[in-house]
Parts: sequence; structure tokens; C-alpha cells
Amino acid sequence: MSNTPTNQGILSQNVKFLRKKHSMSQEDLATRLNIKRSNVAAYESKNVEPRLRIVLEIARIFNISIDALVSQRLSENDNYESFSNNSVTAPAENELNIDKDSDQMQSFIQKSIKIRKILEGFKAFYTMKKNNIKDMTDDKERVIFDIDNFVNLMEHLLSYNEKVIKAIGNKTILK
Repeated sequence: MSNTPTNQGILSQNVKFLRKKHSMSQEDLATRLNIKRSNVAAYESKNVEPRLRIVLEIARIFNISIDALVSQRLSENDNYESFSNNSVTAPAENELNIDKDSDQMQSFIQKSIKIRKILEGFKAFYTMKKNNIKDMTDDKERVIFDIDNFVNLMEHLLSYNEKVIKAIGNKTILK
């Protein structure tokens, strides 16, 4: 057996590490997450895997990307991507050649960025969960297949959003 911690073990260690680093008790974190203190204790001791909503809230509270939270063993000297940092950026306004006051275009760009961030967070969390599956059954394989297809579809749709943004900027679609 390997000494490398599983992704669930990493998440457990990271929750505890971040909580202590920010001088929070389990009760403090539980209050901010609107859950029981015993749930936080269970997350930290690897007894319970938190739901995606809780993982997302933990990432927001400690301002860390979901990917770093679930896949990297954090330490005092780490520099990790923040939750609020836009890892996906839209093309610069001058690159798009759009009017500064185009509220609809700016809204579309911002929504696309948010959807991309949510999808990337979901993919990191989903990969952790998938890697922790022990007894693979036919039903589990079908669910994994369906989720993989859904993620691929979302990636495809987001790539079209990015193409639309560029095309509108180049005025090839709308005039």
C-alpha cells in the first residue's frame, strides 16, 4: 500500500490545515458552513466526504481554488490559486473591439467566466470522488459515463461561448 494520501485524505488534511491556519475552531467553521461541528470533525478525520456545496463553501471561506483544496497537500509555504482569482479570462476589451458600454456583451463574458470556473471546480471535485471509488459496479460505470459525457458537453458549449465572444468582437456575427 502506498504512503501517498488519497484525494479524500488530502481534502481532510487541507480542511484541518486551513481551519487552524485561520485560527478557527471546528465550531467556528461549522457555523460559517451552517452545519454541525461534528460534520467538520468527520470531514477532518476522513469519516465523511463533504458534499460539493460544502467543498465550494470551504474554498470560498479560505479563498482557495477548489482544485488546490482537493488535490494538493497544502503547507505553510504554499502559494495556491485563490478562489476569487479568475483562472479563465475573457479576451481583453480592445482585442474584442467592442464598445465599452456594451453591458450585454460584458454580462455574457462574465457569465461565461463564472460557468467555466464552476465547471473546473466540479471537474476537480468529481475527479477526486471518481478516484476514491472502491468497488466498481456496472451501475457506477454507467453513472461515470453519463457524468463524463455531461462534462464534455459543457466544455464544448463553453468553447462555443468563447468563439462567439471572439466573433462578436471581430464583428463577423453581429453588425
